[in-house]
Amino acid sequence: MEGSDGQAPEAAEEAVADDDSRLGRHLTPGPALALAVTTVIGGGALALPGVALDGAGDDAVLGWALAGLITIPLLVVFSRLGARYPTAGGIAGFVQPRFGRRAAAGVEMVLLGTVSLGMPAIALSGGGYLAAAVGASADTAWVGAIALLLLVTGTLYAGAALSTRLQTALAVVLTIALLAVGLVGLLSPAAEFTPPSFTAAGWGNAFGVVGVLFFGLTGWEIVAFTLGEYENPKRDFPRVVALSFVIVIGVYLVLAAGIQAILRPGDATNETAPVAELVSRAVSPEAAVFVSVLGVVILAANLVGAMWGASRLVYSSSGEGLLPRGLFHVAGASRTPRRAVLVVGGAFVLLVGASALGLISVTTMFEVAGQNFFLLYVVTAAVYGVEARSRVARCFGLLLAAALAAVALLGFDPLALFYPAVLFMIGSLIFRSRA
Repeated sequence: MEGSDGQAPEAAEEAVADDDSRLGRHLTPGPALALAVTTVIGGGALALPGVALDGAGDDAVLGWALAGLITIPLLVVFSRLGARYPTAGGIAGFVQPRFGRRAAAGVEMVLLGTVSLGMPAIALSGGGYLAAAVGASADTAWVGAIALLLLVTGTLYAGAALSTRLQTALAVVLTIALLAVGLVGLLSPAAEFTPPSFTAAGWGNAFGVVGVLFFGLTGWEIVAFTLGEYENPKRDFPRVVALSFVIVIGVYLVLAAGIQAILRPGDATNETAPVAELVSRAVSPEAAVFVSVLGVVILAANLVGAMWGASRLVYSSSGEGLLPRGLFHVAGASRTPRRAVLVVGGAFVLLVGASALGLISVTTMFEVAGQNFFLLYVVTAAVYGVEARSRVARCFGLLLAAALAAVALLGFDPLALFYPAVLFMIGSLIFRSRA
């Protein structure tokens, strides 16, 4: 598939980037898999299983399985487009070859506006767990959030070698820890696990929680920003997406089953701290502090992956002319976009400060970011449907895009669509003024 200027996407990116500004292609399957797992598994792992239990009761695990099945078509689209267009622009890089640079600029601005809300919200959640771990007041979560942002910014600034080692270690730790918590619940003497019902009522209960659980299975759209650093994206990206999905859904299913075995629908802690309550009941109340530490580890790992992707988005957008050209620069042996890393870290610190001052709530940041990412899935499916080579693949992509668009139109507040629409227009206008 050729770009709008007649060049293949890879060649177009090479034409823009000179020897001093190309990203290093250093991501091999192992580190890439670790990055994908930690980018997808976030704070939702500590809350969503309890929300599902309240909504679906003994059919909560079935809800997780359905959410996973619904996610598979989206990941098929992502993996195929990512292998075809391995640029740091992520979804914008998928859009440009078929719909042109102006549309891609609009999508880039939506992405920038989305990560600018979602990532500081992750940091604030991590700051809250950090405050709990050290016995500080919840009002000081912003202090911990800034500390995490500075730590992650410094790690990413140091380069890929340190970042990949840290991310691999965090991926192993959080995967083992979450699986262990689920197994503790299932194997506890107090466990009373009731299998889901495959009756009409059981399926209805499960479908009722799929919407909220879906947001626990997003994050691959951030992983797509790292495509420019894969050694062999065409071979490895589909494998990484598939393997990371298996690991993520496996962790969620075991954790959800453990919580379902110990807690009951309507328990007071289900929406706020189900994992902590599981550990408290199955082990001891004193052991629940482990969950606070686990929360910090999960969200720190999630933040590394998210900021890694966001910095590559900023780098790519500057190379395409949407942001100042000076950010299109790499440094060090691993060819890290350090200027973009610093800009992203600084912007996120400012957003955390705005939240601390009461200018925007964490809930609003998460809600808007989640809805925007959902809309970007619609765009990705549409791109796949338009450019697919076979009739079956085209129908699959367009039907998927239509179904997702219908969900957004029926389920989103109309005002929620205003923000991404404005961002898209701003991005298109900036490109037009600089063209």
